[in-house]
Amino acid sequence: MELLPIDEEKTREAAEKILSKYRQKRGFANMPVNPAITSAWSDGTAASTAEKEFYAQQFVEQREAGKSYIEFVDRAIESLPRQTHRDLLRARFCDGAESDHPDFTAMIRLDISSSKYFRVKAQSLLAVAQYLHCIIVGYKWE
Repeated sequence: MELLPIDEEKTREAAEKILSKYRQKRGFANMPVNPAITSAWSDGTAASTAEKEFYAQQFVEQREAGKSYIEFVDRAIESLPRQTHRDLLRARFCDGAESDHPDFTAMIRLDISSSKYFRVKAQSLLAVAQYLHCIIVGYKWE
């Protein structure tokens, strides 16, 4: 029996796409909810007679979705067997503020060379893809 080969490049891209949303979702998850919304406050849309969800309800839903998303990503990263993979993914995607050069910032935090960083990053993305359920199979006809 032979397993189907995975498309490593597309799998890494899919994992990176999922991990890149982490900081945005963390921002929503940690925002306080202000339930006292006055009638004068608007969400920027035109006034209409059609029913729409209240701002506070939308905000709570986004917040809960953000919390579940970051818990999912945190569990996936913590499930990795190698500490170097966990440390790199945390430094690159999860910890700290957003940066213009996140790879460079992570290299400085981890105090490793760029060649080792990108090698370990590629391995880490492939390893976490299994836990994020984003493995892409690349079948090649011979």
